[in-house]
Amino acid sequence: MLLGEAARRAGHHPHRPAARWPGGCPRSLDHRGSASRPALASRRDRCAASGDARPRPPVIGRATLSGSAPALAGDERARLFVALELPPGVREALELWRSSAPRRVRGLRMVTPAALHVTLCFLGWRLEREIDGIGAACAAAVAGWGPLALSLGDPVWLPDRRPRVLAVGIEDASDSLAGLQASLSTELSAGGWYAPETRPFLGHVTVARVPRGTSVRGAKLPPVPAPEFLATHVTLYRSRLGPSGARYEPQRTVELGGRPGEQAVPRPEPGSVVREFHEWQREAYAGGDLDALRPRLTDDVVWHVPGRSRISGEHRGIEAVLAYFDRRRTMTDRSFRVTVHGLSVVGDRVVQLAGGRAVRDGRELNWETVGVFRVDGDRVAECWLVPFDLYAFDEIWR
Repeated sequence: MLLGEAARRAGHHPHRPAARWPGGCPRSLDHRGSASRPALASRRDRCAASGDARPRPPVIGRATLSGSAPALAGDERARLFVALELPPGVREALELWRSSAPRRVRGLRMVTPAALHVTLCFLGWRLEREIDGIGAACAAAVAGWGPLALSLGDPVWLPDRRPRVLAVGIEDASDSLAGLQASLSTELSAGGWYAPETRPFLGHVTVARVPRGTSVRGAKLPPVPAPEFLATHVTLYRSRLGPSGARYEPQRTVELGGRPGEQAVPRPEPGSVVREFHEWQREAYAGGDLDALRPRLTDDVVWHVPGRSRISGEHRGIEAVLAYFDRRRTMTDRSFRVTVHGLSVVGDRVVQLAGGRAVRDGRELNWETVGVFRVDGDRVAECWLVPFDLYAFDEIWR
């Protein structure tokens, strides 16, 4: 199931040839096509254009393989991939280079700086409930791996015949990156979440996409600055496709800092931290133990509540915040309920749309708010509450 310790230390996959720039079609570079589709997939599927390919509609009601849409109707699905994070300085160097280097090619669609990473394993469609297991598998796969010493390599148009992306290679003198990818591939395929690539792994960063019909033949590119850097984190991402392109949301992050034999522990995804907090808060508002919320809040947590009502103000520190929760519970005779409509993760911030409902003086009251949560590790550190109608909100909590 796991690679042998010798293979881990050697930093390379014992059964794979050395990585090279392929002459055929490369792996999907922007996660719009299923790069990890099994070997029986067609060549057209495997060579889907990264800049313009669209995912096939999920196939419901028949058996599916890793990387394809789940087969059970009604289950929430997520498109997932595992990537090596780049340090901020490396992303800045790539952004500076690409801002001037490819000017001869019109219409290039630049990848956002936050989306610059090295894809290690593209999992395709998976069930949302599998995310925890996949995150744990990633942690097990990188246990014992320290930071990787890497550098940026040469720019290249991919694929050779009809380029769809502009990529920059990753120089890996010790083959440690290939070894890390092999370890992840073995662990994730053992769990049934990933079908390993038949082509040799090639570490690279997609920096821009070529629009359909655009020719880049003869477009020469200057060398890329080649700063050496240490890569220290591996992240499990969720890819959400939209009209403006893919948006990547981190689900789990594992640090490459352990020693051999030590289990790496994934950092919780901010959205999961807020969801778990709300579960415990719901219990507390219904009459449960408020102290159960302490492990979900930092000691210096701050809650910002606008207006001039009895609950407004800046509640600083865990005791003040718990007292604020208790006041809302008491004022509504434990009838206060929060319904989360949806949330979005931006870095360590979680933006949430929610509705409130309570009974006061025999009247049922309803309101809508936006909450912005700052997450620190596995705890909520700060919240800004923004009511849709502040005057009505003040009247409710007068």
